[in-house]
Amino acid sequence: MSSSASEFLNAIDRRHSREQSVVLRYRNCLRFEESSADDEDFKRLLDRTSIREGLRIFPLLTYRDVEILVLDETSLMLTHTLKSIDGAVTIARSLQRGYRRVAFESGGNTGTALSVYGRRVGLETFLVVPGENLSLLDSAAFEAPTTHLIAVRDRERVKQVAGELRQREGLPKVPQPEWRLEASMFIGSYLLEAMLSGLQFDILAQTISAAFAPIGIFRVLREHQAELGRLPGFLGVQQAPNCPMYRALRGAETGTGAREGESEVRSSGPLLTRVMYDSSPQSYGTVDALRGVLDDTGGDLTLVDSAEFRRLLEADFDGAGILSVLGKAGVNIFVRDGEIVETTGLLALTGALKEINAGRITAGSRVLVCLTSGTGRPDGAVVPEVWAEDWVAEG
Repeated sequence: MSSSASEFLNAIDRRHSREQSVVLRYRNCLRFEESSADDEDFKRLLDRTSIREGLRIFPLLTYRDVEILVLDETSLMLTHTLKSIDGAVTIARSLQRGYRRVAFESGGNTGTALSVYGRRVGLETFLVVPGENLSLLDSAAFEAPTTHLIAVRDRERVKQVAGELRQREGLPKVPQPEWRLEASMFIGSYLLEAMLSGLQFDILAQTISAAFAPIGIFRVLREHQAELGRLPGFLGVQQAPNCPMYRALRGAETGTGAREGESEVRSSGPLLTRVMYDSSPQSYGTVDALRGVLDDTGGDLTLVDSAEFRRLLEADFDGAGILSVLGKAGVNIFVRDGEIVETTGLLALTGALKEINAGRITAGSRVLVCLTSGTGRPDGAVVPEVWAEDWVAEG
């Protein structure tokens, strides 16, 4: 084993299991800051902010001679999405900078995580969210008087309203793009340890918006490519009604390229995953980095529409539906009024099966699907502190 791999393995804090906190397990494996003093300060703050950010991998099923594994990023997370890691990282960074009040916009998952993690250490938080997504939230996450929730009727104005709020209240913008990449590097570290211990897979599939997750994951894996050999290909999955990254990188090939700033849908109603409401995630500057991941890994992007997603839910896998198969593995996807509340993780599985059916993932392959959400049980009873339109009128 190379010295680089040995250094990584020796730096793992084995007092913390992968199932409890990948943040604490791998924080000493990564370098975040130019200054070693600042780096150590950040890592100490992660001790304060980490709560529960667990990961696990399990075999799901074999489909057309392709073995499908699941990277479970939902059932062992405090907020039941991979964004719990973002919560620990962003709140630690906020404390490091002396912030006491922070504002952010979100479709739901990131905002919930930052609100819950911020509340634990005494930060006052302001979340701006599309009003159509209130049913995706759990009211318990917003009960504290320091946890503010602002809803916006027009989802296209969410970023604008958040910017106006920050200017009006003198609040910093969080999370910064680099913090999102840092959060994903913990997932990369988890995969690196597993791969150095013998895990093999050919393709990593994940639903993406701005694609911070794969960029951060492969940032870690690339550093150890000499030990790993060929990197697994990345399959990025987007929902067909709102697919700006696909259009940016594959639009010229398919004739679906969009003009910059062009929105595809005006309401989250047609969306397969409403938390990924943003029609311009490329504004975070991640297009070129995602292109680099695809080029380096021989990866690709694919789209999933509502008919394909419905076929996944109706498919028979050795006498069981996909929700039953997941349930037997300990992943209980939450269904309310006959509908899956958070579908983001399942879109990645749908995209993987689509590529298998098309022959682009060949028999004998092993696919690791990132199940980023689905097991949370939001009550949908949250009431916003204010609607942005009313706030503007009063202001």
